[in-house]
Amino acid sequence: MRAVHDSIEGPFAIGEDMALYGTITGNATLQGGVRFILHGTIMGDLTIEPKARAILHGTIAGRIYNKGGRVEIFGMAGAVENLSRHAETIIDPGAHVRGGRPRREGSARA
Repeated sequence: MRAVHDSIEGPFAIGEDMALYGTITGNATLQGGVRFILHGTIMGDLTIEPKARAILHGTIAGRIYNKGGRVEIFGMAGAVENLSRHAETIIDPGAHVRGGRPRREGSARA
């Protein structure tokens, strides 16, 4: 897994396993099969493709769109939407999701 301590201009496709300690200044897409750990900030939306996995300790300023991956939220997000019955979103009790809990198909555990 590659550690990134930088500012990345979005939109940005995350196509390799990555731990981000910096910022993405726009939207980001986590491609299928890729693992991602966020300790920094994504200034836009984050889309999770099928079979991707995200562990989010940082901040997503926009929405998280889960299309069939696994997302664990420990930090902050604008809102979460599960867009597939295969989407799995876990929200830690200490996390702050401003737009409420996941909507649509999929599972959500708090």
